[in-house]
Amino acid sequence: MTLPLFTLFFEPVNPLEFSLPEFRAALTREFAEHRASAEHAEYTGQVVYRYPAILCKQLRNDLVVIGLCQGAGFLQDLAGKNPELLPGKNSCRIVLRDPGIRNEEFGITGRMYEYEILTPWLALNQQNAKKFYDLKGKPARDAFMQKILTAQLNTLAKSLDYTHSEPITCTARVRFIRERIDRENMIVFLGKFTTNLCIPDYLGIGQSVSSGYGTIRKISAMDELQHDTPGIL
Repeated sequence: MTLPLFTLFFEPVNPLEFSLPEFRAALTREFAEHRASAEHAEYTGQVVYRYPAILCKQLRNDLVVIGLCQGAGFLQDLAGKNPELLPGKNSCRIVLRDPGIRNEEFGITGRMYEYEILTPWLALNQQNAKKFYDLKGKPARDAFMQKILTAQLNTLAKSLDYTHSEPITCTARVRFIRERIDRENMIVFLGKFTTNLCIPDYLGIGQSVSSGYGTIRKISAMDELQHDTPGIL
């Protein structure tokens, strides 16, 4: 299947006043109003089922917002030809945008794909976190996380209403770190994984994907070459 996507890279007009959570909340309110209007207008575009239609995140030094399915149309309409996005203290300057809505492949294609996890992956609920702690040794923990990842990739497919005719498989190579999130100490994961599921860049897996957690990117042959070959920057 294909997923309509539209992506913007932006920067705050007033960096000292800018709040990414407030910007995300304002964008969500705008989208809710847009969706209600579209429904009254008998919107016939592709619909996201349970996966967030708007993803707003920080990737290293870049601020990115991605519209998925009906979110792609909303984001393209909101940006239009304007140089800025949203009024007020959280107004942002658009520095790069897709020329139009693009269609990205999602699903099992008969190939294997390798991904890197760009932002902390919130993989464990409270119950699974306890199980992870209680496991002894790296092999047991690796096997446990591979099982978690397989389940979450299946959840991702289901949330996008994708029906697969063969099982989703994966191999996880992740490491855990402890990070303070919302005033709580949590286990999060970074690393790489390989799967037979083709996923567009910058979508997320696990919990709180709309807030930027669990963002992934496909690793290309050129990425591997640059990583393995001295002198290539």
